[in-house]
Amino acid sequence: MNHEIRDLASAAADGAAGSQAGDLDAGYPVRPLSLVLGAAPGGGADILARALLADIAADLGQPVTIDYQPGASGNIGAARVARARSDGYTILLSTRAATLHKTMYPYMDYDFARDLKPVGMVATMPVVVVMGNHVAAGDLPDAIELARFSPGRYVCASVGMGTTNHVLCEILQTAAGMRFQHIPYQSSAAALSDVVAGLVDFLFTPLSAALPHIKSGRVCAVAVTSKLRIAEIPDVPTIEEVGFAEMGVDDWYAIMVPTGTPKGVIARLNRSLNTVLASEDVRLRLARLGYMAPG
Repeated sequence: MNHEIRDLASAAADGAAGSQAGDLDAGYPVRPLSLVLGAAPGGGADILARALLADIAADLGQPVTIDYQPGASGNIGAARVARARSDGYTILLSTRAATLHKTMYPYMDYDFARDLKPVGMVATMPVVVVMGNHVAAGDLPDAIELARFSPGRYVCASVGMGTTNHVLCEILQTAAGMRFQHIPYQSSAAALSDVVAGLVDFLFTPLSAALPHIKSGRVCAVAVTSKLRIAEIPDVPTIEEVGFAEMGVDDWYAIMVPTGTPKGVIARLNRSLNTVLASEDVRLRLARLGYMAPG
């Protein structure tokens, strides 16, 4: 994951530097922008977008609306932006899962690396493992023992094949030598609702989506995939602490635009994003939601 972040940051910096080449449209933007999310409302990307859009719109001087395009682990939205006009008015809030599309969704008619260009990294997000209160286990090691004793009895939900949380669920099964039943959902919100209702046993999910449920006691957080414990839930151990160091990974969110978008337009978007993320108020707002701003 770290090399993905470095590559995105480097490419975005190259695009921002390109504004010195004289191709900046001084009038951009002159009309509202559409921010495409490859996920349904209520998930990590949606929460992040809503936390930042008002500030970004104010800096750009134009409204920015959210266009939800859920499906195929974010690739429906990514493909939509890849095919959009390269004018800076249709942009994507991408997640890590979309980069796996060639493996998981080879039929998708776009190429993430070829057809999309990064504007900048927005945030990283720890993934938290939540367990339903109905599960008769006190922590993740206890839960793993239950799953080993009853292969396929316990359900691990995800928000789609090939998403970060699905991959982590598969890695845990292999590493722990047990078997879950996997059920994909359309959104983190829907999966979390079924965890709360006792219909689903486990879920790997962005911390932002689960945090209200964890704090209210409606679900039990048993591990976070970050290297360090999270200040918002300091009693929850890291995945490394419970014996699975290989699962230490964060999800990330980045702004992307269609390849061919003028460098000056990318530079303007990059400048707006960096201006907003430099605000201490914004950084504190993101931290309270469980996100980590870059830098």
